[in-house]
Parts: sequence; C-alpha cells; structure tokens
Amino acid sequence: MQLIRIAGPTEPMRRLAEVDGLDFERTSARRLDGDRWQVSGYATDDALATLRERGLEIEAVVEPDALEEERDVLFTQLRAAQANEARE
Repeated sequence: MQLIRIAGPTEPMRRLAEVDGLDFERTSARRLDGDRWQVSGYATDDALATLRERGLEIEAVVEPDALEEERDVLFTQLRAAQANEARE
C-alpha cells in the first residue's frame, strides 16, 4: 500500500469508489482545471493497475517502503505512550 495522488477527468474520478484496494478521502479532492480533478489516497498494487487502466495519472506521495517505515515508527511510539500512561 502506498500514499498517492490521482488526477484525471471528472467521469473516471467519480468512479474511484468502485476500485478495490483504494482508500481515499473525498474532501481531499480539488479541481485542477476545467474537467480535471485530483484526490489523495492509499492504494494497493492492484488498485494502481486499475487506476492506470482507466487512464488516470498516478503520483506517489510516499513510496511503499517509506510508508511502512513511518507506520512502524508511529505504532512503536503509540505503544510506548500507552505503556507510560498505564504506569501512571
């Protein structure tokens, strides 16, 4: 899974919810120009392939390895904070 930006014409962008393995926040959508939109989300490799087949532009915001590393650091910090709270 990786963090991406998706850009394309209105019609295929309206059907993003149909793509398995894609999680995106509708409120992140912004108009680029007349009929083009951009949205951010998390996508699996299969979802990326589907998006490309639909002719949408994909830009990696965070590569999968970096995202995994950031996730590991975040969860380690959360566990440490929870352990500290439990001791208090």
